Amino acid sequence: MQKAPLRKRAEERLEGLQEAVSRTGVDIEWLVHELRVHQIEIEMQKEEMDEIRTRLETGLERFPESYDSVPIGLVSIKREGVIRAANRAAADLIGIERLRLINRPLGRFVSEPERPALKTFLERIFDGGADEACELRLAGNGGARTAVTVSATVSEDGKECLAILADITELKKKEEALREELQHHRALFENARVAISQVDEGGTFLRANKRFEALTGYTQEELKGMNIREIMHPDGAGQVKEMIAGQVRGEIAPIFLEEYYVCKDGSRKWGEIRSRAIRDGGGGFLSAVVAIVDRTRGKQMEKALADNESLGRSFFENASIAMFHSTLEPNRLLRVNSAYSRLLGYESPEDLMSASAGMDPFPEEAWDRKAFFAAMEQRNWYDGDYPLIRRDGGILIGKAAIRSVFKPDGSIDHLEGIVENITERKRAEEVLQKRDRELQEKTKSLEEVDAALKVLLKNLEKNQEELTERFLINIREQVLPCLVKLKKTPLNQAQRALINSAEAYLDEIASPFVQKLTSSYLNLTKKEVQIAVLVRDGKTSKEIAEIVNVSKSDVDFHRGKLREKLGLKNQKGSLTVLLRTLSHEGPRERP
Repeated sequence: MQKAPLRKRAEERLEGLQEAVSRTGVDIEWLVHELRVHQIEIEMQKEEMDEIRTRLETGLERFPESYDSVPIGLVSIKREGVIRAANRAAADLIGIERLRLINRPLGRFVSEPERPALKTFLERIFDGGADEACELRLAGNGGARTAVTVSATVSEDGKECLAILADITELKKKEEALREELQHHRALFENARVAISQVDEGGTFLRANKRFEALTGYTQEELKGMNIREIMHPDGAGQVKEMIAGQVRGEIAPIFLEEYYVCKDGSRKWGEIRSRAIRDGGGGFLSAVVAIVDRTRGKQMEKALADNESLGRSFFENASIAMFHSTLEPNRLLRVNSAYSRLLGYESPEDLMSASAGMDPFPEEAWDRKAFFAAMEQRNWYDGDYPLIRRDGGILIGKAAIRSVFKPDGSIDHLEGIVENITERKRAEEVLQKRDRELQEKTKSLEEVDAALKVLLKNLEKNQEELTERFLINIREQVLPCLVKLKKTPLNQAQRALINSAEAYLDEIASPFVQKLTSSYLNLTKKEVQIAVLVRDGKTSKEIAEIVNVSKSDVDFHRGKLREKLGLKNQKGSLTVLLRTLSHEGPRERP
């Protein structure tokens, strides 16, 4: 199976999963990416396993000797649930020696709580005769429980089914890990210290977390059905509407806006509003996650700084968030607060300023200077990554918000900004990227296994054809010439009749009719095959007894077994007619 179509189908199946993730309101692209990658891997492995099963079933019908050589667990199960045969791979999965599996109920090797499910599965298989599948946990001698999927196909006579056991233990572990991860991030959303809400394409609230309720004064139920514009100041409501519409059209990436918002009690607060669109695998808009950081206090402090420099300095120096002042070009620190110095591993702002005097504090290899200066030149503010060198020489990745402070003449006096440490978040992103590469390598490995199986099946088919051809050549070139020579010797009538019969029987061996009778699913003995050929040719039981040198009662017994194995037991159908139908040819005259 080619990779592109398989991945496309997997992505289509992911759309529903992405919608479920979007409904949690968690604006974490990492989670969406992780779920997408693991789900695609699971779906690809399952579909490849289904394809392998189909090819194996076809191959096993043609080449019974390959039953024990395939690397996937195969078990032949009778209608009553008893194991008739199992290959080595199945025995390894169950954890029991293969000889100890034969003629024992499969349910004995399944965990007790899941035995009713196995019973129901087998009943559906044998009643419907269609492909079914179920998931079970095997309990072998070692005590370990192996999760498997069991898929089966009923034989044509309906007496047994071929079951394929596929180990899905690792997949189950991954599914459980993803489920726990989703629950974890749902808890993060609900208990986040940032006010987070989720809105649809029109701006209508879908849900909000506890912090959002506390910030606006509205309860979850009150917010449902309200539009985000209803809590915005009129000056910013239209801008928010247009920005969300732009995200729906895919024209705008994340939204960043500073504007007043109106609480339930009518009070106005200044907020930093961020919005990011959540999209499905095809890029379609699902919803937007809107976060509000209350900036009321910050705005008040900015105004206070303008009114009273000393008050502003006190706020700067004692703020709990890392703050700094610097020049634009060259980029040199002018002053920092205590939180900033602690962030970089220094005991005090004075200690940091003394150590960094005349030094560029930014690592060249980890910072995009061009993007920073372009933003300052175009907007006079910057919001993005801000790498710094710590005292111990390590690189700290910060998230900074920086703006220009102007002189009365309009020129830039200095820059001021705040920094948040996001180093751990960046490392987590690198871990996820590494995991993505590993999963891609696993996918490639599965494709190589698929290609190897194709080559194996092709070689088996070729070997079977060669064996058949060699067998027919031996009959034609070695056996039949000997019979011809023997017929030229002096023979009595009985001997000549026997030689003619032997010659006719050799012709029958290569016929499609005999090949059908000797197929594994009919399970006929050699004597039953011999008698079946004579019955098809219209011979009576007495004539057959003379030809095969047995009693007439023995012939009648074998005819009864033939009727039973061919499904004519207790029925009025003619055995001769059925056998002629199987051969698609009329009776032959035997010498």
